[in-house]
Order: sequence, then structure tokens, then C-alpha cells
Amino acid sequence: MFFKRRPRIAELSGMEWRQRAVPAACAGVQTMLLPDELRLLDFLADTYYEGRGVIVDAGCFVGGSTVALAAALRRNLARRRRREQHLIHSYDIFAIEEWTRGIFFPETAQAGDSFRPIFDRNIADFADLVAVHPGNITAAPWIGAPIEILFVDVAKHWTVCDWLSANFFRHLIPGRSIVIQQDYLYHHWNAWIHVTMEYYRDHFEMLFDTTYNSVVFLHTKKFGRRAIQPKTVASLSDAEKATLMDRAAARFSGEQRHMLVAAKEHFLGMLAAEREPGFR
Repeated sequence: MFFKRRPRIAELSGMEWRQRAVPAACAGVQTMLLPDELRLLDFLADTYYEGRGVIVDAGCFVGGSTVALAAALRRNLARRRRREQHLIHSYDIFAIEEWTRGIFFPETAQAGDSFRPIFDRNIADFADLVAVHPGNITAAPWIGAPIEILFVDVAKHWTVCDWLSANFFRHLIPGRSIVIQQDYLYHHWNAWIHVTMEYYRDHFEMLFDTTYNSVVFLHTKKFGRRAIQPKTVASLSDAEKATLMDRAAARFSGEQRHMLVAAKEHFLGMLAAEREPGFR
């Protein structure tokens, strides 16, 4: 199965989206996303999205990704004369982390406090487009709808990564769905994402990246009934993980490749530490 409008893939791979302005609606919203990532989300929801599935915004923080997607989706729906409804599903725990104090939140903020009110204010103009799922994403079974765009910024541990692939991948639309792995090229972290995408490499085509952070994939082949493992990363041996991480690193060069090699070392170190006596 192929895209109905194949030129859209050419526009994606040709980086037309990089020429777009950073979404004006995001100007007052704090975000950890890069300008190119906001441009990409804007392009996908405005120009690429066809309404064949919903949009999953997995890890929305205070709403940067949500607003970028929603503002563009509103233009898309108006152009196609479609009614607004909850087509974006946004997930977050909405709890302040210690390291974000003094950066994204005041120093006086307390770790663990909810920032949900900030998110709600930021998306207020687009609330009719967004279904919000607060709390741990792994405790929220998917509604079962097809997913046309899957933006992943919440896979901060391999157990969460495994839950995402087990619960969302089977709802992707072959030849249509776009998956954005936002932490794929993030310093030396999150190598479980590399493991996951390489493990399922026969079902995805890597399209391009935003230099740092996000890597974009096209879902190309339908998953068979038992193709998706419930605990993909956790079920693999360290040697199997290492092979997949090496394969992922080989797709890149220069600084990006160094990131993936460093991420491999970090992940294997985490696994070794967990086996140490007394580890909690």
C-alpha cells in the first residue's frame, strides 16, 4: 500500500517543511522542542494529515507540541470543511520534575506539583481538538482508533518504550502513518528507541531527521498478529540489543553516529548496574 498523494512524501524528504515559519501559535508556549521540530509538526498536521486516523501527542509537556499540531490541524480541517473534534490525543503525567525548576518553572515550584493548569491555559484556544490523558501513559489503554501521526516524546525508559510499541504500533496505517521518535538523537540517552525501531525495521522506512532529537519514520508494512512483542526491548539479550544498536548507529555518520554509540554504552551500563547486588 502506498500514499494516495505520494508527492507529500517528496515534500517531507525534500525538507520543504524546513522553510515554514515556526508556528506563531507556539510563540508564548515554553517547549523543549527545536524550531525545526515545531515546523515539522505544523507541516504534518496542516499539509500531510488526511483524517484517516487520529494524532497521538505522547509527551506534550506544557503544550508546545500540542499547540503546533492543533493550530495546523485547525487550518487543515477548515480547508477541507471538516468539523472540529478531539483528533489529537495528548499524554503527560503533568508533574514538575526537579531538574525543570528554574528552567521551565520558577525556583519556588515544588517537584511533583502539577503543571496541568499551565497546559490547559496554553491549549485553551484549541481545546475542542484535544483529548487530554493525564497520568502515566502505561496505565491508559489505547482507545483503538487508527493512528495517522504518532509523536513520541515520552519514551524515557525502555519499559515505557515497550508499552508504546505494544499498544500503538498495531494501530498504525501501513503506507500512511508517520512516527516521530523525538528522543532518537538526544545526546547519549534513550538507546532503547534505537533497539525498538531496528527490531521492527521491516515495518518502517526511516525518512529523515531534524539533525538533533527527532527522527521520522513511515510505517510501510502491516504488523502480523504476533509480530509485535509485548515487551520488545526487555525480552532481548544484551547481545541482541547491542547488535540492533550497532545497526542503528551504522545508518548515521559524524556527530549523530557518535550520539548513538554513546547511547549504546550508556544503555548497556544501565542494564549492568541493575544487576548489581543491592540495586533498587
